[in-house]
Amino acid sequence: MSRGNMFSVYGRMTALPGRRDELVAVLLDGFRASGDNGGLLGYSINTALDDPDTLWLTQLWIDKDAHDTTTRSVPVAAVSSRVPPLLARQPEGFHGYAAHVHSRAVDR
Repeated sequence: MSRGNMFSVYGRMTALPGRRDELVAVLLDGFRASGDNGGLLGYSINTALDDPDTLWLTQLWIDKDAHDTTTRSVPVAAVSSRVPPLLARQPEGFHGYAAHVHSRAVDR
């Protein structure tokens, strides 16, 4: 696997006031629905320090095809349909290819 082909997704979601934890739970359900073989190498869901309702997300995929296939799958699409009612505004997202990846095992 060439690192130049690893596909990254990062963005911001703002939950309706007081619904951030519910949004996190739905996002985690979506990652679980993708299964172990979907090509998702890692992800993080981060809270914003300056806004209690804002989340920053990062995903790293083996390649764009793995991302597209997984996110269009029936189980993931079913979970994804639960996200919009929790949002205060349209999510902002960006895509790219990984230029450098470094990780240490962290499980929380």
